Amino acid sequence: MVVNAEKMWEPAVRAVDLGQTLQALAHGERLKIVRFLLNREATAGEIADALAIGAGQARRQLRALTAAGLVDSYPSAEGERFKLDQQAVALVSASVVRLLTPPPGGARRPVLAGSDGADVFTIRVPDAPDACLSCQNSPFVAKVLDDLDTVLREARAYHSRLLQLSSQVLTAHEAERKRIARELHDDTAQSLTSILVRLRLLERSLKSSESRRKVEELHDLTGTALDSVRRMAVDLRPTALDDLGLEAALRSYIENFCSSWPVQVRFSTTNIRRRLPPDVELVLYRVAQEALSNIAKHSSASSAEVSLGRRNNIVTLTIRDDGRGFDPANLTPSSGGGLGLFGMRERMSLVGGSLEIDSAPDSGARITGRVSLRGRAGAAR
Repeated sequence: MVVNAEKMWEPAVRAVDLGQTLQALAHGERLKIVRFLLNREATAGEIADALAIGAGQARRQLRALTAAGLVDSYPSAEGERFKLDQQAVALVSASVVRLLTPPPGGARRPVLAGSDGADVFTIRVPDAPDACLSCQNSPFVAKVLDDLDTVLREARAYHSRLLQLSSQVLTAHEAERKRIARELHDDTAQSLTSILVRLRLLERSLKSSESRRKVEELHDLTGTALDSVRRMAVDLRPTALDDLGLEAALRSYIENFCSSWPVQVRFSTTNIRRRLPPDVELVLYRVAQEALSNIAKHSSASSAEVSLGRRNNIVTLTIRDDGRGFDPANLTPSSGGGLGLFGMRERMSLVGGSLEIDSAPDSGARITGRVSLRGRAGAAR
């Protein structure tokens, strides 16, 4: 973001101390002292008592304000007294107004523009008095705004690094889920299967009916544990997603979901003729998984609908339900709610997608995720 200040007008005079003055004001306690001295004079002790700060701290801030030219001091019977330099304060105020006010001749107001030259927003202020327009110190205010622009660029770069870190964390998370799912399937499930076979052989070799009954109970418990392990492995990383694609994985997950929860789910697809990029398939699968899990646990819905479609390189996933709904504005991670929705949004943003949530109390809910495939490698596999 850059400030188009020099294109608006060229000042005739350039002061040399306004930048230092504005830097001195960029401090909470100094601003409090300036406000306290607006209509009065006081000693450092009086200022410290009024603002509930230490006397030494008040003296340090007063020295900084004095060095910046905002505060004057003079000796008195009570000690050194301080007062505002009203001319310096007026200079700061006039310079800000000067920058934010168009010059004579109908030139445009100051605009903050993006790096591509497109307007981001226009600053609108009331017309300034003629006395304010005569101040020639606007370049220093422009310098402060340029410093703000630097801070904003750094914040955007920091946000970009956070997104990259989130992507790496989710990638590592999915890799770990895949590893655990493989170990459950290849090791734990195979061991339980071997136990089942040996229990069946043992049951046949026993002559006592009581012993056979106990072995049969162990056989049933082991079978239940094996089913749980397989279900856990599928939830962690469905093999159908890697082998057959998103449509097959969703269809399989919804079948298992309907057999486990009293919710009837209808699944439909439109124009999904090819495999999607792996990261898009994984994100959309996780979004559908989280949405259906929320429906089962919180919505009290009796039916739901999952639709997957593609049009003009835009893939859309929609999950609807007829449950009790909710107010999205009241569900925030900071309040302890909406973590699932927040996670879905984060996943969608990592693949350049978006998530829309449409719900209201007693009106069901609709969650829509959209991802553009334009320019993606492997968009038509």
